[in-house]
Amino acid sequence: MNRLDTIATHQRKSRVLDAAFATLLVIAGAVSIGSVKAAAHAANTTQLAHR
Repeated sequence: MNRLDTIATHQRKSRVLDAAFATLLVIAGAVSIGSVKAAAHAANTTQLAHR
């Protein structure tokens, strides 16, 4: 394996890791948005119950 092959292999692995990281960020964002919506709904329900 020459130097160019080594660099190309490293770049491919790096792209796979970048894609996996981006996927995890999307999942974390979706969970976060869901949590905020649930908290907002719970707060609204609590306010309505106190009226």
